[in-house]
Amino acid sequence: MPKRVAVLGAATLGVTAAIVLGTAAAASAHVEATATSTAANSYTTATFSVPHGCDGSPTTKLTFHVPESIIEVTPTVNPNWTITKTTEPYTSASASADDESAEDAGQRVSAITYTAKTPLPADERDTFSLSFSLPDGKAGDRVEFPVTQTCEKGSVEWDQQQQDGKAEPEHPAPSVVLTAAVATEPDGDPIETTPTASAASGTSSDPDLVGRFLGLGGLVLGAAALVVAVASTRRRTSK
Repeated sequence: MPKRVAVLGAATLGVTAAIVLGTAAAASAHVEATATSTAANSYTTATFSVPHGCDGSPTTKLTFHVPESIIEVTPTVNPNWTITKTTEPYTSASASADDESAEDAGQRVSAITYTAKTPLPADERDTFSLSFSLPDGKAGDRVEFPVTQTCEKGSVEWDQQQQDGKAEPEHPAPSVVLTAAVATEPDGDPIETTPTASAASGTSSDPDLVGRFLGLGGLVLGAAALVVAVASTRRRTSK
């Protein structure tokens, strides 16, 4: 009898862990972005993580589509990839008001493409960093960078819009969620303020790993309690 209870307990705990860890793995399987700053109008470096290929096929190229709200962007060199930029004419709102001609318009980078010198294996990850100035906006606004992942066989468009309060789409576009702009002195330096409790805690678009593992711990304890209850019932029945 004790052996059967032990087997039941191990199976229950194993299934529980598989469900929680499987969910965490699925959440981290997307192309994701983390930024050094998320404040509106601030300069930031966003690092994009590419964790896998296309259904087992190695990655050969990644194209980051730059949103129109970002005028200038600087890619970081990755020694395993070559970089090309796609540009398009850009006329600022102030220039348009001055009737600037199309020939005099500036250029903005609309896409940056990293091409692999050697295809990235599907079971390996790499990161790519872009530096730029975040646009003006209110806290909670998303700045999305759709990504085209091209592989030896097939491709994936990471371009689906994410909406707060709704389930995450299958292929979400990596994004930076804006926080409130930082007040600055006349010389451009940020005004020092005492952080509030909420500000000190920070804001991140990454999955809450601590919460996930606390949740796993709760499920494991629940499963253990179930095993103890079953064992107690069996002992009372056998008497």
